[in-house]
Amino acid sequence: MHFRGNNGSPAVKRGGFGRFRAVVGQTFQSLEVPDFRILWFGFMGSWMAMQMQQVARGYLAYKLTGNALSLGLVTLSMGIPRIFLSPLGGAVADRFPKRTVLLWTQAGLGVTALFSAILVSANIVTINWLMAIGLVQGIAFAINMPARQAYLPQIVGKGNQLANAIALNTAGMNLMRVIGPAMAGVMIAIPFINVAGVYYFFAACYIWVWWSVYRIENPGIVAGPRRNMRGSLLGGFGYIRKHKVLLTLMSLSFVPLAIGMPYTSLMPVIALGSLHVGSMGLGMLLTVAGIGALTGTLLVAYFSSYERKGALQLVLGMIFGLSLFGFAFGVYDRSLLIALPFLFITGLTGDSYMALNSTLIMMNTDEAVYGRVMGVYMVTQSVRPISVLPVSAIADAIGTALTLMFSGVICFSFVGAIAALMPSYRHIGETVQPAIVAAD
Repeated sequence: MHFRGNNGSPAVKRGGFGRFRAVVGQTFQSLEVPDFRILWFGFMGSWMAMQMQQVARGYLAYKLTGNALSLGLVTLSMGIPRIFLSPLGGAVADRFPKRTVLLWTQAGLGVTALFSAILVSANIVTINWLMAIGLVQGIAFAINMPARQAYLPQIVGKGNQLANAIALNTAGMNLMRVIGPAMAGVMIAIPFINVAGVYYFFAACYIWVWWSVYRIENPGIVAGPRRNMRGSLLGGFGYIRKHKVLLTLMSLSFVPLAIGMPYTSLMPVIALGSLHVGSMGLGMLLTVAGIGALTGTLLVAYFSSYERKGALQLVLGMIFGLSLFGFAFGVYDRSLLIALPFLFITGLTGDSYMALNSTLIMMNTDEAVYGRVMGVYMVTQSVRPISVLPVSAIADAIGTALTLMFSGVICFSFVGAIAALMPSYRHIGETVQPAIVAAD
């Protein structure tokens, strides 16, 4: 590939650096939109807070009770509202300016984080307090997340920049997935910081996010006419039901998330019980998966202008199933050398598959129902913490390696079956076809 200057003469002399700048520019193209740039850097704080909170909350819950059940209960208290209230959050996002919704929910998250920090530093926090706070945060996230997702196409548009923006959002989350837990662990180990200091830190992160949203000029205006909440909710479900493309894409999200993605939650069992690599090995496994996920989403950002996004998602979904099977075989063989490369590919294909899925859903949705469609989509996203329980039970019964092998086969077969039974799926993304039936 050769670059040419303004006069048409070859610009090969710029060599590798010129190519590097071109690749970087294409990968991060949506950051050229000022509002998205502010939002993206702002949400880095939210993603960092979420990852650090996961470590600090689990550490604190186990320290308070001394049993693993408490970790599941605290996680469940935050996950349940997201499953049941996300459609309501989507209706709110379509009823009010999305910037306003984000400002209020981010303020709520910041206040609850600060309240948690005060409880911890005063040594009066209990497991019941952690569950109550998790419930409040779950409600806030159920309203926040659909508005956050629906805000993107109003900021960057519905073209290739939307695909790039969604991929960069996922890449930012994956970057914090690598950095956040390690940073939280180090801070907890420092005596004068400890768990309380971590809570104060991610309270500050939420304040940073609020300030970033406040600076955005685009209000995320309501596109359609207002209706009562019940009518709005029913209209959103009706829109999805009549739009076969959306039903297909949501099913393609649900199965890999529920059956394939819980592999990350089984990492402690794999590291300590199967591969016998200890805590250092556990950190290495999680890091390899995180780096793979980050690499995959950056590649999706770079190839955001690729037209055959449905076909690309098909390939990624099937490779995800195969690589998960390969990783499981490495675990079964107790070979770290086999497991690690397949784990990297699993992280790469799994997260890039999900980023493309979100992109295709948004590209095939009318502006008036962005929030409600994202609200229903968030329900499928929130099923992962619940599905960990049955997957873990199966792993206890038949072994972790065999469980992950079956998960890989199911994911591969399901995506392949959708492609075979619905040939139009391979062409999703080439021609965007929003539903003819309006939700309102």
